Amino acid sequence: MTRILTASVVALSTLTMSGCALLESATSGVTLNILEEGFTPPALKNGDVDMGCTFATANGPLVGAARNFYGDPSLMETVLLQASAVCSDARAIEEELRYIRASREKRSDEAQDARIAQKRLMAVSAHRQVGSFDRMRVKLEQKYFFKYGSTCPKFKRDFDEMVYLLGSISGLQAVQSDMGAQQSVGVSLDIPPQVEFAMTCLDNKKWWGAPQALRAAIWSIVPGGSEGKDIKGTFEANMAIGEKAGVRLPHVMAALAAQSADDTAAVRAAIKRFATVENFKVSSDYRLVDAIAEAQMVIISDRMWTQNTGTRTPINSLGKFWDDKGEKAIDADSFLK
Repeated sequence: MTRILTASVVALSTLTMSGCALLESATSGVTLNILEEGFTPPALKNGDVDMGCTFATANGPLVGAARNFYGDPSLMETVLLQASAVCSDARAIEEELRYIRASREKRSDEAQDARIAQKRLMAVSAHRQVGSFDRMRVKLEQKYFFKYGSTCPKFKRDFDEMVYLLGSISGLQAVQSDMGAQQSVGVSLDIPPQVEFAMTCLDNKKWWGAPQALRAAIWSIVPGGSEGKDIKGTFEANMAIGEKAGVRLPHVMAALAAQSADDTAAVRAAIKRFATVENFKVSSDYRLVDAIAEAQMVIISDRMWTQNTGTRTPINSLGKFWDDKGEKAIDADSFLK
């Protein structure tokens, strides 16, 4: 019945469109398909995170304008909004590091200002991330006739699967960002359990172990979610899958889950494993995804280094720590010579 009603609405809309509107709709559809199938794969092969998120921020409104020409850019917007949030997240962490340094030096005004700036930027990220999630959910539900978080779609394109995964990650990130922004955006707390079910609909191995790692992250942060679950074993297994596939996204999820649980040893172990994978070869098709994962790991490491030393992770030292025994002491001044 849902399909019949949808088809009827589409048919009625088509009949009532003018000739120009039909032409614009067809042109928008072709253009969006080119962006999805032709432009996105090469973009994912580029490992420059800053370039990727800056491009997404600048061009997101342009892609969104396809609605003025009877197109639906929701799937591209899902990708662009999530990528754009990487930029606002990076700015937010700079403010957090400023807050940590000011707190260490007992500069209360500076610390307070940095914390306010951080929360504002986290709110920006939350807006972008929940927008990414909502566009994914609404568009794919319309396209595949399923209920997100309750039933599974039967995907016809790899691009749609990728959008489903990335949009789901955005949903969980939106909850976390909004919490950091004192829930100023009002992101629904119903998203995590929906995402947990949604990840069972994906081929875990095909997508680098990320779906199951994301489920384990949710188990670890949702009250009562860890009962009867082997969270550590799940992370270990999926980090191995990610290492073999060339995309270390499960490592980030393991580190973030450990950070939420205040398990410093587990955070350090995840960072060290990320940085020391033997014979690691990054996926040529998803180089940008692995680069974003690395950027997230550097952020986690920078936070720990700044809390303990006042400075961020030294160059070429991801996976190393200020108190490592048997390691040569790191001379920060040497980097300025």
